[in-house]
Amino acid sequence: MNALMTVLYFLFSLFFNIVIYALWIRLGLHFLKFSTLHPVSQLIYTITNPLVNPIKKLLSKKQQMRTAIDWSTVITLIIMEFLKFVLIGLIFFGQLFPIIYILIFMIADLLVQPLNLLFYMILIRVIMSWIQPDWRHPVNDVLRAFTNPLLRLGHSLVPNISGFDFSPFIILILLKVLTLFISASLPISLI
Repeated sequence: MNALMTVLYFLFSLFFNIVIYALWIRLGLHFLKFSTLHPVSQLIYTITNPLVNPIKKLLSKKQQMRTAIDWSTVITLIIMEFLKFVLIGLIFFGQLFPIIYILIFMIADLLVQPLNLLFYMILIRVIMSWIQPDWRHPVNDVLRAFTNPLLRLGHSLVPNISGFDFSPFIILILLKVLTLFISASLPISLI
């Protein structure tokens, strides 16, 4: 790709990644039973409702009952992933990828995106703990809810050493290793 196409590819991927991250956060907020009145929930629902509501209308009322998984968001996420890779193939490679490639890219991206999201959440949480350890903000509630299970796993792997908590760094490394492994296993580097 030439320089202009590389920039366009970056902006195109950035747009889709932001939308997909928002959908993943919406799934997580629903799974963790955050109130729709929570400020972060309101922001995420405002961003994602135009995409999710048409799918929600197609599903029956029985399927929309309060369950652990928001199926309309899952379906929207899959549609966005499919659309992302179809458009990447058509716009940037001048062809429609074979369906098996699209499915492989979708599955890989559906694994990589939440891992990257958790990576960024832990990184933000670590930075905020250095800057302002007693940070009271609605975003902090969400960061804690999403990252505490992983950090507890990190604490079981690496206890505090001389008062320093290295567990977030161990988890960050593990998350990055997983994403790199998945991305390197693809037939063409797109993610």
